[in-house]
Amino acid sequence: MPLNNDGIVHLVVPCFNEAARLDSAAFERALRDMPWLALCFVNDGSTDDTRVVLEGIRGACPSRVLVMSLPNNVGKAEAVRQGLLAVSEGDTICGFWDADLAAPLSELPALRALLTENTRFEWAWGIRVRTLGRHITRRAWRHYLGRVFATVASMALGVPSYDTQCGAKLFRASPLLRAVIAEPFDSRWIFDVELVSRADALLRASGMPGVEQLVIEHPLSTWNHRGGSKVRPTDFLSALGELARIRAGRGRWFRPMTDWRSPGAEAGTH
Repeated sequence: MPLNNDGIVHLVVPCFNEAARLDSAAFERALRDMPWLALCFVNDGSTDDTRVVLEGIRGACPSRVLVMSLPNNVGKAEAVRQGLLAVSEGDTICGFWDADLAAPLSELPALRALLTENTRFEWAWGIRVRTLGRHITRRAWRHYLGRVFATVASMALGVPSYDTQCGAKLFRASPLLRAVIAEPFDSRWIFDVELVSRADALLRASGMPGVEQLVIEHPLSTWNHRGGSKVRPTDFLSALGELARIRAGRGRWFRPMTDWRSPGAEAGTH
């Protein structure tokens, strides 16, 4: 799997018992239509036929598909971290995407363009905003709990993010990202918030702008709720507990970095 080609996007897709939901045809079509796309599937200790399905996708394009199989289920946070560690070498773009493709891979080029066409931004994240002209379908309870959680998280961390939990995110594979993912996350469910918190603390300790200057949130055109999600309403309470731990542990990330940007990227350039 090439790691250093200019323009390649290395996309991590965490999978746990996804055999019945994985749309192999959609992934294979994206590989045909996007010659700059490379996929890294992380099979997170699945007990069904997930690995068989993933190997089928790899067989369709073996040079651009990597399948990592973890022996035990470690949770989405660690599965994503392991995948990013594997693909964040060199000066390139990487990210992660939900396996159910609630955000279709057709959204990927717009996110990629935000980083390839503007060196100001380090991270580009999809967000779900239901407006005229956009097709965003979510269960009502997930939408409203999500809005409450996003507001609480923004207030707790001082970072005005609209939608931290959307599973469509890209990053420059820079020293900043590698520092952020160097240690396992304290949270199992809301590691997206922990990513922001760690990066913001590192940047501020280095005398740099906080993440609000370096992360761009991009409204997706399409998001379709998929059945079979492992998230339950009661997980909202667990997420609040994890948020408290993230805030309490934020201080240990206040440590300066001298080389937090990718080579050639300069703050404020367009």
